Formats: sequence, C-alpha cells, structure tokens
Amino acid sequence: MFGKIVLMSILLVSCSKKKEFDQIKVVGHAATGLEILNSVYHDNSEEAVEMALSIEGCDGVEIDIQLSKDGTLWLFHDDHLDKETNGTGCINELTDSQLSSIEYKTIHKEKLARLEDLNLTLFKGKELFLDIRHVTACSGDFVNVSQVISNLNELGLHAITDFNVHCILSYNQWISPFIGAGFKVDYAIYNLNEFNTCINLYPSISGFVVRNSDFEKNEIEMIKNANKDLYIFEIRSPKGIRSALNKNPDAVITDDIRATLIEKY
Repeated sequence: MFGKIVLMSILLVSCSKKKEFDQIKVVGHAATGLEILNSVYHDNSEEAVEMALSIEGCDGVEIDIQLSKDGTLWLFHDDHLDKETNGTGCINELTDSQLSSIEYKTIHKEKLARLEDLNLTLFKGKELFLDIRHVTACSGDFVNVSQVISNLNELGLHAITDFNVHCILSYNQWISPFIGAGFKVDYAIYNLNEFNTCINLYPSISGFVVRNSDFEKNEIEMIKNANKDLYIFEIRSPKGIRSALNKNPDAVITDDIRATLIEKY
C-alpha cells in the first residue's frame, strides 16, 4: 500500500512538472553547448548544429556569427582563433579562402562553417538564434551593420516562413537597422534598468536575452507581462537548468540539451 502511495506521488509530481514546463522551448547554446565535455562536436560547427537539431525535443539552436574580411558570416564564438583552432588572428581580418582551411583542434577536426553552409531545411518548425558580433576583436572597430544585414538578406533570412529567425544584439545602435530590415530582434540585457530603457526607446523590439544568474523569477515575469519574449542562457548544471525552467521563460538556451529535456519532462 505504501509503495502505491509513493508511486502515485511520483507520477503526480512528474505530470505537474510536465504541465508546468510544457510551453518552454529548449534551444541549444552554440548548437550543442559551450565547454561541455560530453559534446561530440565542437560548438558552432556545422556538425554540432545538425546533431542538436536531430535530438528529439530540441526546438532550435543559437549560434555565434562574425563577419569575415570578405563580408561573409562565419560561425565562431571566441574573439581569437588561436586557442580553439589551427588558425591565428580574428575572423574579421581573414579572407574566406583563409578561413575555409582552418580546423578546430578536436578529434573530428571540424572545419569552420559559414552561415550559408547550414542546411536550412533542418530548421523547419524550429528556432534559429543568431548572436551577432558587432565589434572586431583584433582592431576594436565596429562592424559594418549594413554589410551584416545585406549578407543576411542575400541568404533570404529576412523572409523565412518555415522557421523563426532571431537576431540577438548587444549593441543598441543596431536595433533600429535590424528591425527596419524586417528582422526579429532580441536584445541582451543584464538588469531591469536596461530593459526599461530599451523598451522605451525601441517599443517594437521582439524580446530579450538574459543570463540566468542576473534575473529573478519576478523580474522575468515583469518582462513577459510587457508582451516581450524572454530567453535565458548560461545554463549548464542540473541546478541551473531547474532554476531557469522555474523562472518560466519562453525558452532556455542551454549548454546541455539532453539534461534540460530530462528536467523539462
């Protein structure tokens, strides 16, 4: 009898959790996560993107993109190539030809990928978050925003209907040009003051991206009550995953997709 009671309690808790978290989307950070030892492929590689999208329950991926010397968008997270690849310098000071020969220092030796290399058919019904670098790391100069938007337009990402494309920005001067070009803009903020300032200046902004440790649940609710989407990132440990889910964002941009899906369901 006692065993049945325990079993019923577990089932009730499980069903309650599923119902509570059902609407929260699970998005892979840098595809399959940053600095996750059990990741099969390097973050932001074409292989990692395809692997993330193949996981049942994964609703999309976030990737980091930077503009090359030739004006092409490449997937890469760090400021400098030296640590993670066999290349040197920065993405923005190298040509496409030079970048195409660079590999990650991993067992699979994945090549750097251009945004146009991705198989966009895999994103049907999913979410694609583009975290766009606005400063060139080696020189400290600002990236040409018109060139970035032009590149995205050439790929047809401003008119995609099969899946949602989000542009994550952290430079407020880029918000108006991106919104004007027809893109869904999610702005990275670190406190409520930034939220209040941004929403007053750019009322048509789609949503906000926040670090899990920077915002409490009531602050998340405040942003969502303003009819803005809210996405939480920097989620690695089981404790962090549970914390983020309990804050009820629209999506978690997680470094461990499988562990997040276990907590969600």
